[in-house]
Amino acid sequence: MLNDSSGVTIEIEGTQDAIDNLIDHLVTKPPPLATIDEITLIRANESKGEYTEFKIKHSDANAEREALISPDTNVCPACLEELFDSTNRRYRYPFINCTDCGPRYTIIKDIPYDRPLTTMNVFPMCEECYMEYDDPSNRRFHAQPNACWTCGPMVQLLNNDGKLIEVEDPIEETVNLLKQGKIIAVKGLGGYHLMVDPMNDTAIANLRQRKKRECKPFALMSETIEQIKKYAHVNEAEEKLLLGVERPIVLLQKRPFKNISSLIAPKNQDYGVMLAYTPLHYLLLRDNFMALIATSANITDEPIAYKDTDATKRLQKITDYFLIHNREIHIRADDSIVRHVPNLKPSHQTSIIRRARGYVPRAVMGKEAFPSVLALGAELKNTICLNKGNKFFLSQHIGDLKNLPVFNSMKEMIIHLSNILTIEPEYLVCDLHPDFLSTRYAFEQKKLPAMQVQHHHAHMASCMYENGLSTIAIGVVFDGVGYGSDGKAWGGEFLVGDYHDFERVAHFQYFKLLGGDKAVKEPYRIALAFLYDIYGYDLTELPISVVTNRADPALYILLKMAEKNINAPLTSSVGRIFDAVSALIDVRGLVEYEAQAAIELEHAIPHGVAIAQTLPYHIHDDNGVWQIDIHPMIQRIVESIQVRKGMQNILSLQFHQTIVKIVADICQRIRDARGINDVVLSGGVFLNQFILINCYENLTKLGFKVYTHTKVPATDGGLSLGQAVIAGYKIRN
Repeated sequence: MLNDSSGVTIEIEGTQDAIDNLIDHLVTKPPPLATIDEITLIRANESKGEYTEFKIKHSDANAEREALISPDTNVCPACLEELFDSTNRRYRYPFINCTDCGPRYTIIKDIPYDRPLTTMNVFPMCEECYMEYDDPSNRRFHAQPNACWTCGPMVQLLNNDGKLIEVEDPIEETVNLLKQGKIIAVKGLGGYHLMVDPMNDTAIANLRQRKKRECKPFALMSETIEQIKKYAHVNEAEEKLLLGVERPIVLLQKRPFKNISSLIAPKNQDYGVMLAYTPLHYLLLRDNFMALIATSANITDEPIAYKDTDATKRLQKITDYFLIHNREIHIRADDSIVRHVPNLKPSHQTSIIRRARGYVPRAVMGKEAFPSVLALGAELKNTICLNKGNKFFLSQHIGDLKNLPVFNSMKEMIIHLSNILTIEPEYLVCDLHPDFLSTRYAFEQKKLPAMQVQHHHAHMASCMYENGLSTIAIGVVFDGVGYGSDGKAWGGEFLVGDYHDFERVAHFQYFKLLGGDKAVKEPYRIALAFLYDIYGYDLTELPISVVTNRADPALYILLKMAEKNINAPLTSSVGRIFDAVSALIDVRGLVEYEAQAAIELEHAIPHGVAIAQTLPYHIHDDNGVWQIDIHPMIQRIVESIQVRKGMQNILSLQFHQTIVKIVADICQRIRDARGINDVVLSGGVFLNQFILINCYENLTKLGFKVYTHTKVPATDGGLSLGQAVIAGYKIRN
């Protein structure tokens, strides 16, 4: 047997029945972390009886690397049992692992995956660990991170100046500090978490103030499903997601529970919850906390801290203490975020919101091989994508490239993935927007020819490819913003096309963003732009909060901007329409984090009300392109607010149902005109569970075949896959 950079090669000698039984066992009962993509059988010469023992040969790095790298996984039940067994030599050892669990991707420097090519290379195994490592009958046979108290990594407690605190048990002391309301930066698998007691209002308020994060929800971590069920609703599918080896953050509906602070997820019906996934997490939680806040350790908009010197410098003003360890993290990886979406067909019921630890670097597999390309993704929620033949490797979530440290992280990721996969891309592909840092990077480098792909076409192609769809389809792509072929900001698009090309057949009528990007942070500006289009300067007489809350000088400046088209770029974005309606009905007029206004608008939908009257809109034909005019909808909302106060909930429901109706209306028109029956739903707006489920159900009832994202995010986090696929088709053809 040999495990090298091309994969696993097994030489078998025996009777045909014995060989067949072994192959059947490999396929039906592989090791817990094994993923078998293909088995190739090559019949050798007649057996000569030369094999007398089982042997694993030394791994050699071949020129062509085909082996896939394993993601990081949670601690397995067998290791967990040993962790809390006082008679075991690894009792309470925070880095216990075996062949079936532990760090992989975040410690790998190169392949083949052997200890010398990981960050464990500085920890020579003791005699006992090496005996386990070299014994085929042992659970730790060839477990590269194998270690113990004698030879492995250790934890240390530091103050917020980065100075060592001498204590007998750093973990026990950390537990005491958390119970005192302290904020602790804890080093994990792919980076640091900021941990806080979720029952301590003062500690959480301090974390929000120091992190400059007023409202954005914090993730929770518990040890058991039973603990989670005390403060969140968990159905069977959600339990399966929580217990998966990926151990993602799962969005769960809140359950009333007085001990959990309301400051964790204000104005939100959900918690983001994950189960403990490292031995260190279990040691902190067991018999100490029902849950801990475990949020990414970073300053707002910066990447998660993962290097010790960087963490102690950047997090000094946020955290009170650091619980660190001396096993180096080679590459950062945030926690993944997923949600179960009911009412869709079973294969589409998992929605990946952020794809990172646990999922990366699994490949998205296709049927056809393409020339290798490097796709640079979008500016927000950036990921990159490299392909080798029919395997497309998306990076973990990188972040927003407007921030220079994140942009530098993207460049590091390019080097890392290219190296460990030995992919030398032939082309480079980026977004159409001329001012993105990634676009400039693409055209300033001189090594590779660069091409550009329109943002929403990439969204559409991403969804098509992960669903194996190769025919011409309708793409319903709703998001915050993407640079359009006409130079305007798109985001409410109905496309018809395939991987080769697309046509924009319908879109929401353009409206103004007063102040440009500032309107994204201050959605009331978008609401005022709609009101100006309808009422002109008479809008100042409207007795509604979005108007009355504005001081006169500021209000008139905005109205002049609308009148004179000064710093008022046009957009068709459905994401911005959600923002405008959220501000208009006084749900959220200012935002702290991306999509906050839209999220809170969705959460304003009343429970127990299945259907409400939809709002009016117009569709008109503009030179063969349908345009959706929602000004009648805005006017009806204004009239409803004036007639009856406190209509937030019902207006939110009416608005959502109107968007769903528009989708069905336009798709039917396209099918009638073009005969196309396949519809893909993509873009960040389809993280909205109400919109996704109801669009899917409505379109399915109308006879459409509907495809959604399940392997990559519907957001810009999945965009790089679409870019790479489109580029691959163009290059090949």
